[in-house]
Amino acid sequence: MMDVSIREATPDDAEVLAPVYRGAYQENIKLGFPAKAASVTTEIVSDWIEEHTVFVASIDSEIVGAVRIEEMEPHRAKLSRLGVGEPWKGEGVGSRLLDHVEGFAREHGYTTLCLTTPEDHPYLVKMYRRRGFEQTGDYPLAYRDYDEVVMEKQLPPNEG
Repeated sequence: MMDVSIREATPDDAEVLAPVYRGAYQENIKLGFPAKAASVTTEIVSDWIEEHTVFVASIDSEIVGAVRIEEMEPHRAKLSRLGVGEPWKGEGVGSRLLDHVEGFAREHGYTTLCLTTPEDHPYLVKMYRRRGFEQTGDYPLAYRDYDEVVMEKQLPPNEG
């Protein structure tokens, strides 16, 4: 596995991170699941970094992926905008980002991590299930031709 480093994003990362997101979400468009992240701008990514916590994954100092986490309510956080650049998919970058965000959530007292994902996506629902997420509801999208599901994972308390 590649040597992936994870750190919190800074506003200076937005310019590099925006094209990583656009590239990462092109596959979803091809699969019939367009998302706003496929056309995200530097300004929007900058807003995400300022308003939420975003972690970037780097390989040899090159940003290759990211994930966002935001508090929904006390003890509950939402994972979103997980994206890995096309050349790095399948190299464990997404898993490392998920591991990191789960650790961050536990350290900050969250007991539940939730997300939404396209219900009929060929592999995302299965991937999240393998990671301990369970489907807890439907998330209809009036502005898309597909619906999403809500998935949640109960986090064990931080041991330390």
